[in-house]
Amino acid sequence: MINRMLLKALFCSGFLSVAWVAPVQAVPQITLANGVSNAPASVTSTGLTPTLLAVADTAALAPVANFSNLLQATLNGQGFTAGNNWTLVTNQVPLDNTATFNLTAYNLSFAANVFTETMNFTLAPNPAAPAAPAGSTVTEHWLQFWNENQQYGGLGVAIAGQPGFWQLDNGVKTGGAAAGAATGPYYDSNPPAGGGTFSTPPGFHDAPQLSNVGYLHFIDIPTWDIFTPGAAGKPATETIDVASYGISYGFTVTAVPLPSTFLLFISAILGLVGNAYQRKIKA
Repeated sequence: MINRMLLKALFCSGFLSVAWVAPVQAVPQITLANGVSNAPASVTSTGLTPTLLAVADTAALAPVANFSNLLQATLNGQGFTAGNNWTLVTNQVPLDNTATFNLTAYNLSFAANVFTETMNFTLAPNPAAPAAPAGSTVTEHWLQFWNENQQYGGLGVAIAGQPGFWQLDNGVKTGGAAAGAATGPYYDSNPPAGGGTFSTPPGFHDAPQLSNVGYLHFIDIPTWDIFTPGAAGKPATETIDVASYGISYGFTVTAVPLPSTFLLFISAILGLVGNAYQRKIKA
């Protein structure tokens, strides 16, 4: 969950350069509960120059099939590679056709010169665990796929042809040889060195923050980790088995343009100064 006081960064504002394809089959629905709005109201900063405006994404379903190549490229960039015996498997954990991401909080706020976006939800029903080889350990997780306009805290990898920087939020841990879920790219299994708590499926919580012009976009995907210990001289292997859909959200911060009347005033002042200067030259 990388330092919540520093950062967080999907599809609005150029998260993906691939087109979303409407699925043919019945799909899960996003259910808004407890009066939560989708998207939350925009928020304007106070006490900052220039004034900044935060605009939230509309939360939406994210079909994993539409960005699986980008997901794999990000995994590779963080060391979760085939060479390290990590394998990404998609669409093997289908969500129930009547599943819902029950949003219980989705809002924007501004305090202490920082914009904060709060996202809470619960997935129901929870997907069933996939089949696994004998002797394997199977655990459920959240995989948080994240795009940001710049490297906050030096984190994030550049992907050719894609805007911004990309990462999987796993507590700032670099991937290595498959060694169990605690070494994986998961949102809930790799707390940062300073400690902290993470969401446990099927519940989810995040509160990304941004204090400058930029964007943070996310997809949170239900995921199962399948760890198979090595045997007979073979190395251990790990499968990242993602569900067919995740939920996307995020927000963008922009500078508020100066009012047109103020710009006209500045223009007039500059014009007067220019005229005075010309008269001085002629004199």
